[in-house]
Amino acid sequence: MGARSRTISILMAVQAVGALLVVLLGERTLRAVTVTLPGQPTSTLSHVDLGAAMVVVLALSAAAWALSAGAGARSSGAGARSSWWSGALDPLLTTPITLFVVAQLNGIRDVGALVGVYALASAGVLFAVVQRRDDRATGGSRVPLGLGSAVGIVPWGIVAFHQVGAGIVGHPLPGIVVVITLTALVAAVAEFVATWRRQLVAAAVLRTAGFALVAWLVVAAL
Repeated sequence: MGARSRTISILMAVQAVGALLVVLLGERTLRAVTVTLPGQPTSTLSHVDLGAAMVVVLALSAAAWALSAGAGARSSGAGARSSWWSGALDPLLTTPITLFVVAQLNGIRDVGALVGVYALASAGVLFAVVQRRDDRATGGSRVPLGLGSAVGIVPWGIVAFHQVGAGIVGHPLPGIVVVITLTALVAAVAEFVATWRRQLVAAAVLRTAGFALVAWLVVAAL
């Protein structure tokens, strides 16, 4: 387990460095974050560099796998805590960031909607973390994971409505955006299925591989 985690950590770190070079040398993919107040025109709060955001996702994944690799070399108590934190912090950070990027690519700009997408994605992951922590205490119950899926599907619904709405009004999104969205969704579903079957290592690998592919699609294809 330690050797595998170390290998994945190195691969993710190399990808993070490579993606960063592409971002720095290529054209930046910026999207606005806006706010609309009553009686006022829409104002731009800031711009988000989506390529840089996905570089952060790759770097966080590398750090999480490095923590997991280091857990095997520590005492049982410290190693268990490190492994738990790496398993919790990785999805709690990478999943909401990735969904935020997907939402921006699909034309969601309002700060309230974006905060909602990020918060709901985080909440869905939190239920999965609770499932992992209390797996033995709950006697095999998957209630936390079921609740998490009910919450976590909401941001995907927001993205889907926005994507379909763009087509209805005659401004369909570029094909690459649809591909990125579907890739991220498939990765999320695959992770959920593996987690439901209590294959936690497989779930982590599927999430990492899926988000790495999303990162490269964002960095290199846009």
